[in-house]
Amino acid sequence: MKPISLRARLALWMVVVEALLLAVFTAVTVLILQNLQNQQIEDTLHLSASELNAVIDVRDGQYAAAVSETAVVRSRGVMAWILSLDGEVALTIGSADNADLPDSLPPSGQSGDGKLPDGEPARYFVTPLSEGSRQLGTLVLAIPVGDSQLFTQQMGLGLLIAVPIVLLLSILGGIFLAGRALQPVAAITHTAQKINAENLSHRLDLTLPEDEIGQLAQTFNAMLERIDRAFERERQLTSDVSHELRTPLGMLKTQLSLARSRPREAAALLQMMADMEGDVDRMTRLVEQMLTLARVEQRGLTQLEPLDCAQLLQEVVDELRLSAQEHDVTLQLTLPPQIGFFLLADSVCLRQVFVNLIENGIKYSPPGGVVGVTAVRHWQQISISVTNEGAGIPSENIPHLFERFYRVDDARARATGGFGLGLAIAKAIVEAHGGSIVVESEPDKGSTFTVQLPAAD
Repeated sequence: MKPISLRARLALWMVVVEALLLAVFTAVTVLILQNLQNQQIEDTLHLSASELNAVIDVRDGQYAAAVSETAVVRSRGVMAWILSLDGEVALTIGSADNADLPDSLPPSGQSGDGKLPDGEPARYFVTPLSEGSRQLGTLVLAIPVGDSQLFTQQMGLGLLIAVPIVLLLSILGGIFLAGRALQPVAAITHTAQKINAENLSHRLDLTLPEDEIGQLAQTFNAMLERIDRAFERERQLTSDVSHELRTPLGMLKTQLSLARSRPREAAALLQMMADMEGDVDRMTRLVEQMLTLARVEQRGLTQLEPLDCAQLLQEVVDELRLSAQEHDVTLQLTLPPQIGFFLLADSVCLRQVFVNLIENGIKYSPPGGVVGVTAVRHWQQISISVTNEGAGIPSENIPHLFERFYRVDDARARATGGFGLGLAIAKAIVEAHGGSIVVESEPDKGSTFTVQLPAAD
């Protein structure tokens, strides 16, 4: 069976709910109307009984009432039989002149339903006729209720006729409104069907209010934007890795071809093998860096443990001090006393960040320069700055500094064996810790890389 569309289901549910509400409304309306009519009839009978009890004159066994004094009772449509103490009809008022007293009456002081001699339904009320504490007879009052019952029946019939019409209009209106409401969803579906890995440029161009559908469209566009950026990064990564591997692979193939071209002395072969080993090492470092970057970006960091950042910085500085001396560069570590620099971190990854930043500072500092490492804490934020006195970074290069395979000085980076991945890896690791990394630089004055990390109690 073909599944029911969401539009049809929304319209169906709306009609079902509306039908239940209309049924309850109809029943309650008829019930309230009946209760109001019954209460009005009861009030009319009781009021008329009180008025007749006051105007009927009983003298020497004779019952009389002036016509003018019973006019109000007659105007209400009430008829009355006045019975003597022995149960005989002594006086009639209104239409009771032409009607016999019913055989079956409700008990004294109560009302009940019955029929008039002509078959019309009526409400009867029996009450004593008294003067003070002396009973003079019995009042039997009746009021026709046929018109009231007919009105109630017509009202109920009208509601029963109106309900199906309202439901039919609701079905048509529900289908129309559901279609209008779900039109953006259809647009989202149509756009999603046109998207593939080669074409992620489609976006939803819809003017929608800030409701659930509007938020869905915005979320869908944002998702497409993230996917587009991710695919673009992957395409760029593939292109960059291919470019980076092409050179060492080409040199490796050249060395192998030369080695096989003619017999050579052992020393020459050993030199060629050493060159090939260097190319293999270069490719190995590239693959290792790419694996590290992919692991951090895709899976994040899972082994977070309490870490004393001050101790880690001290270890990294001690480890790189010999390399700084070889470059005639001074390493300085500044840590405020009695300040807690604890955080939750992956010590291996975080060590890689600071090693990379300090090595870059040493690499690009002039002889006799100073690379300063400073850590400060601002409430729940730890800030680590690495400053060098190098040539600085041009302002147009700073926005691209943390991109993959980006090199400010491509020739110098290749000469030092860099791939332009160190800062991209550092940024990914810092952000995986919930922090950030920024750079400030001025030409001929050096650069400062600042890492912000959330502190732990």
